[in-house]
Amino acid sequence: MDISSDEIIVAGMGLAGSLLSLRLAESGFKVKAFEPTPSSYVKPCGEQLTLEEVPLRLAKEYEAIKTVVNDVHILVDGKYVTTVDMRGGSKWAIIDKPKLIMELRRSAAEAGVAVLRERWHGERGALTIDSRGPYSMKTSSEVLALRVIAKVKSWSPEEAILDFRPSLGGLYWVFPFDGDGKFVNAGTGFVGVNDAASLQGLVRSYLAERLQGPFDVVEVKGAPVNVFTNPRLTNGDIIKVGEAAGLVMAWSGEGNRPAIVSAEALASSIANSDYNFELALKRYSTSISRIMESAIVSRLLTRASYRLSLAAPLLASMPRRAWELYVRQELTLRDLISFLPEALRSATLLFNGKDDHKAFI
Repeated sequence: MDISSDEIIVAGMGLAGSLLSLRLAESGFKVKAFEPTPSSYVKPCGEQLTLEEVPLRLAKEYEAIKTVVNDVHILVDGKYVTTVDMRGGSKWAIIDKPKLIMELRRSAAEAGVAVLRERWHGERGALTIDSRGPYSMKTSSEVLALRVIAKVKSWSPEEAILDFRPSLGGLYWVFPFDGDGKFVNAGTGFVGVNDAASLQGLVRSYLAERLQGPFDVVEVKGAPVNVFTNPRLTNGDIIKVGEAAGLVMAWSGEGNRPAIVSAEALASSIANSDYNFELALKRYSTSISRIMESAIVSRLLTRASYRLSLAAPLLASMPRRAWELYVRQELTLRDLISFLPEALRSATLLFNGKDDHKAFI
């Protein structure tokens, strides 16, 4: 394969790779992108996007927003803890992710990106970027996440549920899937449960419990999520971006915002570094330090809570402010440490049987 000395290689054209390729081409770079999948984008996810400035601008530009979530209900082991009101701050949007990615791919090709419909086998360019998804990762670091799209009688397109199950090392989620309240995106993922049929049964049972009415499952898909390996921005002379870098929030599985932010940051860093690997990496690392910290904190929470006897009461006792920061993807390690003493005191009472949290209906 002929690769010119000034060509940048991008491996994978998911959300991060497609956006990165486009931005590099717009800056005048020669880009060769490897993407083995056919024209349609099929990887399942919650399609939730935290609307910070950069993701919001992109989602609006490509008209990818289906609905905006204003209320996120937090549960622990099926019991209601709090509701985070997203009005007046960074919001959650439910996006049409396949549409967004396919539009980005089309824009990238029109901007001059050479897209090869084949797997990347380690080819190198002037700079080489790994933006591949979870299927290229080691299974020891992953949890199988399974989601279903279900037609329901009614669901508020402004409400979502996150139900944490620390003893199982995972969570359930229920998100709106459209703006009309006719479909939901529900799913789960637990450490050590890698059988899709078992997970589908769990999701169906959970939906039956939450909806308290009939529903029809119209789609079922699964994908691995990296929940234990800490983020890494390089592998030798290869720079990583998005999910390939481990920029996924392990505690919730959110990867769309980190993919967009890291892709924009890396494209800008390369554009201002004249192909200099070390300089580009330094600028890239600095510009996404907050995303990196969030990803690390998320993994710390996952490790600390999994099968820890005090984990459920500890999560249930976290103050509302902690959950607000978490849902808005603004929770830092310093915040977490500051909230722990109060939460530990309350958790001890809950652990000893004085549990006043109620089931959420």
